[in-house]
Amino acid sequence: MKRPPQRRSHAMPKIILQSNTPIELKAQLAELDIAVPPRSEGRRNHHAERYCIAHLLATLPINRLSFPLTLTHTDRPDFVLDMPGGNVGIEHTEAVPENVAHADCLREREGLGPDVYFTPHVMPGEPPKTAVQLRSEIMADAPGCGWEGDSPEREWASAMAHYVREKIPKATADGFVRYSLNWLIVYDNWPLPAVDYTKAAAYLMPLLGEMGAFSVFDAVFVHDDSRLCEFSADPIIHALVRPGSMR
Repeated sequence: MKRPPQRRSHAMPKIILQSNTPIELKAQLAELDIAVPPRSEGRRNHHAERYCIAHLLATLPINRLSFPLTLTHTDRPDFVLDMPGGNVGIEHTEAVPENVAHADCLREREGLGPDVYFTPHVMPGEPPKTAVQLRSEIMADAPGCGWEGDSPEREWASAMAHYVREKIPKATADGFVRYSLNWLIVYDNWPLPAVDYTKAAAYLMPLLGEMGAFSVFDAVFVHDDSRLCEFSADPIIHALVRPGSMR
């Protein structure tokens, strides 16, 4: 497929890897620096972006890719995957509450609170709290009201939908380059107890349809440290494959 003309990007494109075969891709992903520093030690967006794209390419069935392929870190979208079968623009976002991220930073930097603590109840779009408020909550470590029934799965679906919805206007704005295929990766750092991903995906799928996500993204991927949930037709739950242990 012919690649559409690109508009000028805000960041200089940087080639991450070039692979001629699946074996080369496996080796290059294993060598890629995908370390994500703690939030208190200089973590930036590009750390999470590289971590997620490496896990996506390691986890997807190899027949979903064509070779030779080139992965380039760009801007708007965050990555471009050039392949003979068509080029893919890949945008990234992280699903994490601002207050939880700030609290984690305080815990790491100041050594606050217990090593094991109660999972906080949060809602997408909560107003930011001050450092004083967060320090008080960390030290109190209140158990909160807990979760009942399928509330973790419903809250997960609501939170993931929130972050996808936020990306839609950005991915359709002037200056965002569109490709033959357009994907979105959501890095799931939302605090919840154990989630049944099959049930949670069934709750998220109609929310994505209602917001028109699939008219903007051909596929939406949500992943944490154990699962990659793929949404396009029927949801698919992949076991996450780490780049250093690709099958």
